[in-house]
Amino acid sequence: MKSQEYATSPILGIVTSPPVAANGGKTVTETEDHTADQALHNDLKDVYGQYEELRSGVDELQRSLATMEVHAESPDGVVHATVNSDGELVGLRLDERACREWNVDTLAGLIVETVRRASAVKLRQVEQLVTTHLSPDETA
Repeated sequence: MKSQEYATSPILGIVTSPPVAANGGKTVTETEDHTADQALHNDLKDVYGQYEELRSGVDELQRSLATMEVHAESPDGVVHATVNSDGELVGLRLDERACREWNVDTLAGLIVETVRRASAVKLRQVEQLVTTHLSPDETA
């Protein structure tokens, strides 16, 4: 900061200080720099807030996927299959009728089809979860 220069009025003999601008004596460049710094600070706060929201959404999505299980059953209700979010078979239940009414090959085909059905439902549910967790800006 510059040292203040004082002037003496030759007529009145009064010592006066130079006038100070309304901005506290700062130069135009200093004022512009401060304004730019404040704008940058505000922008960074906004971006960080958006990041926090996104991070929270991703955490929630991960928790939902980690616990997801989807159930499907054959049209006749004798085969029940459960898959997780990776599409892995985590549960299989066969009604007693399945073992009595179907031969081994037919039953195996029915099991495979029921597991595929459960995996297809799982895929739709994962897509729906991901879409739900995307912000409106990201879907554009």
